[in-house]
Amino acid sequence: MKEHRQITEILDQVEEHLPVGSKIIVACSGGADSIALADALLLLQEKRKYQLVVCHVEHGLRGSEALADADFVVEFCRMRQVACEVLRVDAKKFAAESKLSVEDAARKLRYTVLFEILSKHKSEYIVTAHHRDDQAETLLLHLLRGSGAEGLGGMRCHNNSIVRPFLQVSRRMLEAYCAMRSLDYRTDSSNMDLYYTRNKVRHILLPLLEREFNPNIKQALAQTATLIAEDADCLNELAEEKFLQYVLQDDHSCSCDTAWLLSLPAALCSRIIRMMWKKLGAAGLLTFQQTQQVIGLVHKGSSNKRLMLPGGTCAVYSYGKLTVAAAETPSAIAAQNYVFDLAELQKAGRLQVELPNGILSLGYFKGSASPLGHATIYPWHLLQDRQLEVRQRQDGDIFFPAGSLGSKKLKKYFNDIKVPPEQRKSQLLVTCGKQVLWLVGGKAAGWHEQEQGCEAWLTLDIKYFSLGDDK
Repeated sequence: MKEHRQITEILDQVEEHLPVGSKIIVACSGGADSIALADALLLLQEKRKYQLVVCHVEHGLRGSEALADADFVVEFCRMRQVACEVLRVDAKKFAAESKLSVEDAARKLRYTVLFEILSKHKSEYIVTAHHRDDQAETLLLHLLRGSGAEGLGGMRCHNNSIVRPFLQVSRRMLEAYCAMRSLDYRTDSSNMDLYYTRNKVRHILLPLLEREFNPNIKQALAQTATLIAEDADCLNELAEEKFLQYVLQDDHSCSCDTAWLLSLPAALCSRIIRMMWKKLGAAGLLTFQQTQQVIGLVHKGSSNKRLMLPGGTCAVYSYGKLTVAAAETPSAIAAQNYVFDLAELQKAGRLQVELPNGILSLGYFKGSASPLGHATIYPWHLLQDRQLEVRQRQDGDIFFPAGSLGSKKLKKYFNDIKVPPEQRKSQLLVTCGKQVLWLVGGKAAGWHEQEQGCEAWLTLDIKYFSLGDDK
């Protein structure tokens, strides 16, 4: 009787989240949770008129063990006469190319493949077997990263085409379901590898919290995620309403009045900035630090100052208006001030900006030997601010010309070498705070000439447009 009730509870969860007649792609690794999901959907298939395709993604990480998992899923489907797709990806290669962790790379590739299969079969939903334990782990992972409400809200039961019917069901309950239904399943040996952060949370942090603080911690964390998600969704709806009312949008840019933007509560202000960026089709997320830099740009109120953002985009403040645009649009190119976050440059390895007469490249080079073949280089640890700027001169700029005996005001340096006034106005500088690192295309700074033991370097280069270039 108890077994029947537990099976019914699992089936009820599926029915609650998937309407009659749904066309479904079932993500199936071969583990207990996804086998329970596939079996439950098959039990309900006739009653609910579900159209099912099982999809298994092999990530190229575990050799023969992973191939055996794929064979297991194929056989599971053959015995039950359900359509099956097996696709293979190279997570390690993609991780190296995209500068992601192997975990993140595997997840991105997996969902890319699942959406391809969704389109191929003209299905409506991708259904995954994420459960309550996964939700608890996800909340803790986001908490450790310093996420906001979007991350702390964890996974949603419904996220566009993705449906997760088991977020209120424990891993233990799904394993019990498999036992009651006499279902074999595979166990992924990498789930025990403490190299992966999620596994550390699963095998070290959560057991500690259960043992020392709350034996029902997974349920409590999953409940907290649900509450935070509800609040986040409400704030997102409010921000979307404000965005539609007050933000001007075209194919390449979004703009708004900055006095209005700053009058909003912080939670709405930051969301609208992220929406402005996202509406340009940029992939990924705008981080907390990047969002704060945009707000700082607005607060500073320096017209025609440009802040570079991920995805080939930038934010420009000009006379009471904030514009987030593709970097090559006229409104962005018109700004002659460019701001680069050092953490973003370090992560990307190389960033570029289009100037009126060429392409300026800023690079991060890790290594004790000074990199060769660059217009100028600078020790990374001597950079005294969190940002680099490409801009025209300002009062108080200090320059230490390479090969000289010491620093002087940039104005005096220009006087000493008799730079004409018009050239002084147009000369672009690469600066870090008030320190001038390079007169773009000309003299470099020598702040570091006696420096020893550098472990990383800033590299600076410019490639000028030729007469034949469209630019």
